[in-house]
Amino acid sequence: MKKLTIATTQYGLTDIRSAEQFWAGIAEKVRDAAGQGAAMILFPEYLTAHLLSLEPSMLHEEACYHLNRHTEEYVRFFRQLSREEGIAILAGTHICQAEDGEEGEYVNKSFLFFPDGRVETQSKLHLTPEEQIRWPLVAGGDLNVFETDWGKMAILTCYDIEFPELARVAALRGVEMILCPSYTDNAYGYHRVRYCCQARAVENQLFVVLSGLVGALAEDRPQVDSGYCQAGLFTPCDLPFSADGIIQAGELNLDMTVLAEADFRMLRENRAQGAVAPFYDRRPDLYEHEHSKTMVE
Repeated sequence: MKKLTIATTQYGLTDIRSAEQFWAGIAEKVRDAAGQGAAMILFPEYLTAHLLSLEPSMLHEEACYHLNRHTEEYVRFFRQLSREEGIAILAGTHICQAEDGEEGEYVNKSFLFFPDGRVETQSKLHLTPEEQIRWPLVAGGDLNVFETDWGKMAILTCYDIEFPELARVAALRGVEMILCPSYTDNAYGYHRVRYCCQARAVENQLFVVLSGLVGALAEDRPQVDSGYCQAGLFTPCDLPFSADGIIQAGELNLDMTVLAEADFRMLRENRAQGAVAPFYDRRPDLYEHEHSKTMVE
């Protein structure tokens, strides 16, 4: 089983003057990560919402329409960059028209680009109350589990990681690494996501990679104007990993890229010889029994 050197970003919401500056900044981060040996890089949720800082303040519906107009450019840019640099790129999430939705219905969708041209996508499955009320967004309906050179992976976007059932379904389908692009604008939201990332790693004995937005724009935007994050690669809190379950983490709220190595042989060693085995010792029969009791009550 191969080792994966993965780069995960604390993407800074700096003031930009043009779309060209936005795309060039991303390309620089990707090339720097590839130059340091990373085979995959993870950008955060709402990455392209940074482009809204170039426009007058918009209502959420207008912002979705505006971002959707960048979809073709977004896909073309990242597909080419992945091929040129020989690195898989999870290009954060992008607001785009729902494929099977009605006119004006949008999804918050992750795109993972591979150097060979393959693209895996995942629409966010659990929308936050704000996304349900203020944004014209619809939730995705299916979990995409996909093969990579390192093992099976899935993408759980921000709020998705706070639902243990979803990560357990992914693990039962063979996932060994969860990619979690996130956007949290304060310490409360960040720590909810961070602690859930680590809980999902412990419960399912797998890797979880977290990225997020940091910094603040000079002018407020109703959609995305500030971020709070400490990105990292997390593991079970058990041998052969470190006691705190952290392989690598960034410096809080600093615009930076975190490089870490995920050794999937160590993960399988943990599953076979760890002090505890929560993935294997679960009691589905008990849970189903208790669930049926609550339904009757």
